[in-house]
Amino acid sequence: MRLFRPVALACAALLLTSSASALTAVRSNQNIYVYNTKTNLSAYEVGGNNYVRARDFARETGCSLEYDPETSSISLREGEGYDASTESRPVETAARAYARPTLQTVYVNGEQTDIQGYSIAGYNYFKLRDLGRAFGWSVIYNGAQKRVELNPERPYFEKQGNTIVYMYHAFTEDPNTLAAHPDLYTSPWKLRCNIRDMRALGYELISLEDYYNGKTEKGKKYFIITIDDGYLSTYTLAYPVLLEENAPASVFTIVREMENEQGQYFTAAQAREMEASGLVKVYSHNIDHIDCTKLSGPEFNRELERAYNSLLTNLEPKTLFFAYPYGSYNTSTYVNVRDNGFRLQMVQERKFAADDVIVRQNVWYDSAMNLLVKKAPKN
Repeated sequence: MRLFRPVALACAALLLTSSASALTAVRSNQNIYVYNTKTNLSAYEVGGNNYVRARDFARETGCSLEYDPETSSISLREGEGYDASTESRPVETAARAYARPTLQTVYVNGEQTDIQGYSIAGYNYFKLRDLGRAFGWSVIYNGAQKRVELNPERPYFEKQGNTIVYMYHAFTEDPNTLAAHPDLYTSPWKLRCNIRDMRALGYELISLEDYYNGKTEKGKKYFIITIDDGYLSTYTLAYPVLLEENAPASVFTIVREMENEQGQYFTAAQAREMEASGLVKVYSHNIDHIDCTKLSGPEFNRELERAYNSLLTNLEPKTLFFAYPYGSYNTSTYVNVRDNGFRLQMVQERKFAADDVIVRQNVWYDSAMNLLVKKAPKN
């Protein structure tokens, strides 16, 4: 018995080590869509993330998949088509299983990746978001419809949790107006101070377009300037400051007001001038400044399309971003805006989880930026 005791202890230690390093994987009930079509992807949830089999991913996206047993690696290639003849026995559907780290290497379009996966129920599973990132494909959680959407026709986007999106409205140099409406108006002098204060706090100013295109880095801090409504003061008072500070900004204009050229709002010609600077881009704040949740689906679709066509006629084409008037939205408006091709939606509070909903922080005239950064949402 003495001869077997060390061996038994070693085996027990190995078993304990293996169990300690394993996580629990639970069969995911998350609906996963590819190209807006529901799939039957075999998925497990590990640590709050969805992990899928590489073969299932390849089948649903039309990628080729090759396995090299000598190097324990798999290779996925876009657009080459999935070979179903390589399928093995049906995948186990255990409700719960151990997830142990796998050493299998993943290549995407010929390039080695750093994707790490788990061995679950005898198969290797990889995080859906990691696969999407490697291909540069959009992976968005749509909380309104409670589903994950993989779309190879859209670029990969992921929040880093290190970006504050500020919201301004109108600008004035009148002290009485500033005192009466500090939540709506700020001065060009204060806008300049806000930009410089944020930079002094270690935040880098980037455009909304660069943010969407993934030009942020983990470990850094960023802020974005957005301006709503399209008041003339955006052009006459804020725009000169943006030029002086080399500060990019995204302006969400009430499209009908821009078309009417009534004097209180900037015109299409002035919008073109601002965009020509390379610092300003003008987006839709809807055709009229109304509560979008009060409209029927068809009415809202017509308004979105009307605003889009006007901006496309008057300005250069750009990625579609949308800001809700009054910040008023719900699950129905969210789905409508997404279905109309808008990539990001600007709101003022989060009502449900959605990767493409951006929560903004309103800046008052008397806001102190060193205090505002502490409570501002991080996107």
